[in-house]
Amino acid sequence: MIPPIFVLCHPEYEPIRYQILLIHLEKRRIPMDRVHWVRGPWGSEITLEDFFKVYEPFLCRYDFKTALSFKSAGLLRGEVSLVLSFFMALCQALDMYPDDKFIFFESDVVLREDFLERLDGVLSQSGNLQWDYISLGEGVGTRPKDAEFSYFGPTRLFTPEHQFVFRCTDSMLLSREFLDKLRRSMLPFRECLDWELNFQMALHKGKSLWADPPLVEPGSGRWRFLSLLPG
Repeated sequence: MIPPIFVLCHPEYEPIRYQILLIHLEKRRIPMDRVHWVRGPWGSEITLEDFFKVYEPFLCRYDFKTALSFKSAGLLRGEVSLVLSFFMALCQALDMYPDDKFIFFESDVVLREDFLERLDGVLSQSGNLQWDYISLGEGVGTRPKDAEFSYFGPTRLFTPEHQFVFRCTDSMLLSREFLDKLRRSMLPFRECLDWELNFQMALHKGKSLWADPPLVEPGSGRWRFLSLLPG
């Protein structure tokens, strides 16, 4: 059975993306009873007081004083919103299901026509492996060094060459064990979502894998959707 899917998409604020995804996921034969829409706090709904309850730009955690990204000192409301929406999603996943793995999508994902077949291959390959995170997307155009040139070959699992394993967060397969750790350690945060998860993965000494050729592409990264962040 396909793992539960949590989509970070707010139907009220993202009605076009929501309608597109409803059609798109059904076309890709995704069982909609396994799909959950996460209506996280939108940026405009976050008050200044709530903003700094969860986001601390100068936070020193676990003797780790250096920021991972240039963005950390001045996150936008939209970036804080995404972190909070993901945190809400992981809490819902842990509370709603006993499953040992979950899929998380952002609102601009575009799935390959053979997504289910490739996902089945990923789950089969990872069955006897120890892992916390499997990237299902292409990570802003970056690929493993030993990946095949063609995007049409069979999907394989690769160990990332560096510690910055979350190249982006549009499509993630995450283990229950790792989500349990995130629920305890993720708030307050100081980074945008991908860099925050890089920090968390290093903190918990997790195991990451990249699926390539990817199963999903980021719509805004390929100009299928306009980005919702300014700039």
